[in-house]
Amino acid sequence: MKATQLLNYFTIPLILMANMAIAAQSVDKQLQVDDNLKLNIKVLRGEVKVSSWDKDEISVKGTLDELSEGFILDKQGNQVTLEDKMPRHFNGNNKSGSDLTIMVPKNLTLNAEGLSSSYNLSSLSGIIGIYSVSGNINASDIDNQIFIHTVSGNIKTSKLTGKIKLDTISGSIKDKNSDGEISYKLVSGELTSNTSAENVSIEQISGDANVQLKKVNELKVKTISGDITLAMNTLKSRASLDSVSGDIELNIPKNLAANFNINGGPGGKIRNSLTDDEPKKEKYSPTSYLKFQTGSAGADIKISTISGSIKLSD
Repeated sequence: MKATQLLNYFTIPLILMANMAIAAQSVDKQLQVDDNLKLNIKVLRGEVKVSSWDKDEISVKGTLDELSEGFILDKQGNQVTLEDKMPRHFNGNNKSGSDLTIMVPKNLTLNAEGLSSSYNLSSLSGIIGIYSVSGNINASDIDNQIFIHTVSGNIKTSKLTGKIKLDTISGSIKDKNSDGEISYKLVSGELTSNTSAENVSIEQISGDANVQLKKVNELKVKTISGDITLAMNTLKSRASLDSVSGDIELNIPKNLAANFNINGGPGGKIRNSLTDDEPKKEKYSPTSYLKFQTGSAGADIKISTISGSIKLSD
């Protein structure tokens, strides 16, 4: 009996101390902000959700990183710094990171960064820049100017409108229902896109891409050691597609009006299932080429490859 009482004597304070430690890591803060808000967020690891509401106020709720050295929410004029301050050097995985929900005015300039932190953003308008090393980034219903960059994290976006740049090294990009002007850059990641953007740029190395294009004005594609499949409904101006050691497959309607200039390059192959036109090759030349016109030729399509294949179909 005495042993049990003694155990309870020590256990209860320990439980209380543990609960106090957990409570000390919680955050629930609000801050009134001015127009033309410029918000800088620095959360190195964990989960961060950022969404808008109809208040001129920032609200932050959740828990801080277990290694947190303090929470910063500082306002200088129209600039606000929000940071879960971490030691200069630390070890640990994402399980012990921050878990924050941040509500902001819809119109703002936002710069957010992290190491292994994952960001989930929605319903924002303005200049939006998100940077993470190994964290994933989800973004939806954002307009104006959007730049998202990861090293090995995945990017998933929906309903982005405006000038958009999605950039990753070894992560994947999945984009749907974007509109405006969009740029995709990948080194060894996979790209899946279904976009209504009128101006589209794709640069990839080693990764594969599958892209659905609804209403293109101008298209630029450069790929090295990666395969790309493109489906294009319309083209108003021009498309330029280049590959080195990668295959290009272009699926377009037969009634699309365009001038086609296709260069198979050394070691390349051309397969045309769109029309009856066949590739040609000069005598003693390793290069095949194909030129033809469909409809009233309102647009220009130029495709070239070195050691890759080019396929046209409807």
